Amino acid sequence: MPDSFQLAFDFDEFEREDARNNLASWQGAPLRFTTDYYSPDELDTAFAHWRFLNGGFGSIPLSHMWHEAPASGSNISFGEHSIVVLTADLRPEPGVIGPGELLYQAICEPCDWHQISHPENSVVEAWHDHAVPGWRELPVIPAQIRVRTETGLTKLAQAWIAEHYPKHMQIEGAPIITERTQFGTRHVPGYSPWNGYDLSSTALDTTVPPRAETIVTLNRRPMQNEALELRPASTLRTPDALNR
Repeated sequence: MPDSFQLAFDFDEFEREDARNNLASWQGAPLRFTTDYYSPDELDTAFAHWRFLNGGFGSIPLSHMWHEAPASGSNISFGEHSIVVLTADLRPEPGVIGPGELLYQAICEPCDWHQISHPENSVVEAWHDHAVPGWRELPVIPAQIRVRTETGLTKLAQAWIAEHYPKHMQIEGAPIITERTQFGTRHVPGYSPWNGYDLSSTALDTTVPPRAETIVTLNRRPMQNEALELRPASTLRTPDALNR
């Protein structure tokens, strides 16, 4: 039995060594951080290949590559649009100079649309701007109305939403906005009655500091041989600059 395990290990190592020697033939998304548009599947495949080459231990901070964000809204669709939220860790180790922040990326694959920013809430809001016209005018559900329990949406919340929310916004993937305390700032996926986001009114009222503004928005795929470059966060353009 030990010999068979050793043989399997040797074959795996031979495959890894062969793949390392043929990196020039890799045709997928870059095996590093990138700001260019790739589909979620392409980014997931690239991250899996990096881990095959280098091992899984510490792969998130070492590779700086995109991977699905924890508790993300990746099963949410609104009309012809959908959202996948990814994250990339560009933070340095303590005492070491590194490339940047813990970044987030929202992707609408049907549109080849994406946005990269920090924090997570900002890309979620950007996707709603892209996919859900009029969401910012939705009424805020007052804090005195308990929206959810452990078993789901409360009857009081259902009645309030049915009365106050526009009918065209009571469809699959539509969001709600709830009044929160100063600490309840995360936009939570899958918590609206229609499997959309429960958006925090507290976060929407918060001014994002300059370093947390949107980094880049692209609506196209890169050319096959187009140069890819990691730019310092300080040089990446905000939406206003992109429109100039």
